[in-house]
Amino acid sequence: MGLIYTGAKCRDCYRCVRICKLKAIRINSGDKGKFHAQVMDELCVHCGQCILACPQKAKRPVSDLQQVQQLLTEGTPIIAMVAASFVSALPLKNPNVLPTLLRKLGFAEVQETSTGAGLVTQKYLELGFDRPMLVSYCPVIVNIIERHYPELIPMLAPVVTPMIAHGRVIKAVNPTARVVYISPCAAKRDEAQLLGVKDSVDYFLGFNELWQLVEEKGIDVDSLSPSSFDGFNPCQDRIFPVEGGMIWTVADELKQAGEDFITMSGMENCLEFIDHLSKQEITNPPKLMELWACRGGCINGPLSLCRDQSLFMRQRKVLEYYGSSGSCVLETKETKLPELDLSRSFTNRKVTLPYPSEQEIKEILAKTGKLTPGQEFNCGNCGYNSCREKAVAVYQGKAEIEMCIPYMRKRAESMSNLVMAAMPNAIIVVNKNLDILEINPAAEKMFNCSASSIVGQRILALMPANNFIQVIQNGEMINTTGTYPDLGIVTREIIFPVKNTNLVVGIFIDITPEKRQREQFDLVKSQTIQQAQEVIERQMMVAQEIAGLLGEATAETKVQLSKLIKLMRQETL
Repeated sequence: MGLIYTGAKCRDCYRCVRICKLKAIRINSGDKGKFHAQVMDELCVHCGQCILACPQKAKRPVSDLQQVQQLLTEGTPIIAMVAASFVSALPLKNPNVLPTLLRKLGFAEVQETSTGAGLVTQKYLELGFDRPMLVSYCPVIVNIIERHYPELIPMLAPVVTPMIAHGRVIKAVNPTARVVYISPCAAKRDEAQLLGVKDSVDYFLGFNELWQLVEEKGIDVDSLSPSSFDGFNPCQDRIFPVEGGMIWTVADELKQAGEDFITMSGMENCLEFIDHLSKQEITNPPKLMELWACRGGCINGPLSLCRDQSLFMRQRKVLEYYGSSGSCVLETKETKLPELDLSRSFTNRKVTLPYPSEQEIKEILAKTGKLTPGQEFNCGNCGYNSCREKAVAVYQGKAEIEMCIPYMRKRAESMSNLVMAAMPNAIIVVNKNLDILEINPAAEKMFNCSASSIVGQRILALMPANNFIQVIQNGEMINTTGTYPDLGIVTREIIFPVKNTNLVVGIFIDITPEKRQREQFDLVKSQTIQQAQEVIERQMMVAQEIAGLLGEATAETKVQLSKLIKLMRQETL
């Protein structure tokens, strides 16, 4: 896993691809055919812009928060080393309460990284300005050059950043100290882990993570009293996190040397300048070139809070804090800063990806229906500036064919049209104004009309609108029957609204044969019942007549037999 990873919340919107200036995002469909964005650590410069851009908050940097919490819970002495940009990055009414807040969280000491900034400034002055030099304390700019423009490595100032310088000071004074650096920069963790600088910082927290810790502890920040930082008072170098801050600290020396300089911030501006510099298009470059990946400097780091405030207001906070710092005491007779090696080297870490031939690009473009340059929309929906650039990314394994939104839409519409055309039942789509938007061939046949003449008209041109109106008003599906004497048909009608749209769809099933068969069956059943009733009635009449005749014959027989018995008895006597 790299420094920045994508969580399960990713919805494949390609926003991170669009925002990444170096296209260090890979879209991987995976086993289930679902796209997910993956940060390519070998290309990523850790600027953190994808973290800010992700609307689902799926992009997150690797965190040391749990480890730091565990150490604080165990009571392990930890020294907090705070970037000077905290003044504009934390929601503190008074920045001087930060030392109190951190001690309340359990930190044994709280020091300002501006101490390291002062040491770094002295190192730059020692190097002098006899050659063009790129300031190297923005780790993102260093990553850009090492991974994408290694030809400019000789121009990088061979000096560590204020974080590394200050961390080495702390470790030199207290070798067993656990140091936590607190900063708005997503690239600082990567810098701390680079070979040769692991001797300065043990853990890293973003300002956002620090505030998460504060909120979990339920600390009432406004009730805290101000206190001083531990260590030295490097007030002059507290201006470092603002664009041009370092230039201001060496301005007098630059003027005395008669050398020119440039300060620039923002990824797009810096990349443009670096590209010109790498192509040697800048003749006689400035002797000191201060580049900041974040617009405005470190006060606009991606892990800052208070980003809803304007850049001007955040810059002003730092300047006011700098102005109210009082006298600067970097070292005294009693406390001397240790002699440290503040030099560093740089490595060519460029990864060269394979590049397709012109024929291979054309073949990839053809897979999305782009056979001619006129069919290349260059809409940028996929995150790339052009269809050709996206085709190259597909070849390099960074993008998928299906990322082309116009192609996928056309494909979906084509499939939808095929399904509608093949449906044996009539389908009619209307909007909430009852305008017919679409009608399939089965509907044309059933209602004896043509799509070309009926689309755009009201549904009343085909049938009564009552059922559609009911669905529009109630927002619920209805299942009913309809009779159309003029057409000689009876239909089963399923009419329903399409959620999150203004569309209503009607599906009509011709049940005329079934209706006629049912009517015929009902007629036969009725006739059969009538005939059966008549037979029953006739049988009852016959039975009654037979019963009557049998009754009369029985009575007469009884009379005659009685007479015979009487006569026989008389003769016997």
